[in-house]
Amino acid sequence: MWLGIETSSVVSSVAVMNESQLIGEITIQAGLTHSEQLVPHIQTLLEMTNIKHSDLKGIVVVSGPGSFTGLRIGMGTAKAMAYALRIPLYGVMTMDGLARNIPYTTDMICTVIDAQKKHVYAAFYTYEGSKLTMIEEPFVVEAASLVNRLQSQQKRVVFVGDGIKRIAPLVEGDRNLIISDPIYRIPRASSLLLSARTMIADGQSSDPMTMVPHYIRRSEAEVLWDEKHKDNPLRLKEEPTVTVIEAAGEE
Repeated sequence: MWLGIETSSVVSSVAVMNESQLIGEITIQAGLTHSEQLVPHIQTLLEMTNIKHSDLKGIVVVSGPGSFTGLRIGMGTAKAMAYALRIPLYGVMTMDGLARNIPYTTDMICTVIDAQKKHVYAAFYTYEGSKLTMIEEPFVVEAASLVNRLQSQQKRVVFVGDGIKRIAPLVEGDRNLIISDPIYRIPRASSLLLSARTMIADGQSSDPMTMVPHYIRRSEAEVLWDEKHKDNPLRLKEEPTVTVIEAAGEE
């Protein structure tokens, strides 16, 4: 039994899955903050599915990119649980999980995550039979530039992710650039678990003590810190951000 944790956006999603089926999932896009609701969601899910902490074989957590705060809270919780329960921890990129929301399409999948200031984090995927393959590594790009690039290629592309709010106004009327339906575009813990299957089978776990989020670009806090202390090399070496750890008990 594996637990999945997805906190890369305003969506809070947790799921449990065994080798052959999804046992349960809680996915909520509105409500409290991750710091307020993540641990209660995990506890509720395990209680409703009658799963004990000792039944878990591993934890899969989103590693980024996405909300800096959400990623830290999700990863901090997953690291604390993996360490306390002495079980493997696996990190899956946000894009890998999002792409899994679209099953077995012949269209190219473009995952888009809101990066603020008219930009998105983007990556491209295609299916080769039942195998989902990333064909371009994640990058940061202005939404308009991404749309122009895809329009020039004249290929059918389906978009998934919260960056759709920046893409949708730019592709209206274009039959080749398709906006996925709301139920498919949000990140889900179950899709993370699906993406982690090969990683789990190959034993590619991460060390809870050294695992860090994959941001792609630096946070606004880090940029402002460097600008404020650019004339003080010693202060530049300090870390302006903090890691949030929420402990989870062992049964």
